[in-house]
Amino acid sequence: MYRERLHRVAQLLGIPIRVAHLPPYCSKYNPIDHRLFCHLTQAISGRLVESLSWMQLLFSKVSTRTGLRVICELARKTYQTGIKAAAEFRQNEPTERDETLGKFNYVLPA
Repeated sequence: MYRERLHRVAQLLGIPIRVAHLPPYCSKYNPIDHRLFCHLTQAISGRLVESLSWMQLLFSKVSTRTGLRVICELARKTYQTGIKAAAEFRQNEPTERDETLGKFNYVLPA
């Protein structure tokens, strides 16, 4: 369903969209992890996390001398599960998979 909707966006914009997922357990390759999560960990270090709103408050106070500022919002929306892509899309899926790690890297043409 995700690829089907993203393909519609590519068609509306008239441009191909390249998707590159990080494989599971590979966050070490994500540069955001290295710049952000160490500061978030420091913000909650030694504190008892009593609630989500308490954690949100702690994370929202994170900033660095180099200008990093955290904006933290709680996502309270409940998402519907079990949504499937249309059978027609699955049969004629236009996804162009990369030769290397095609499961995680592909292009959705316009």
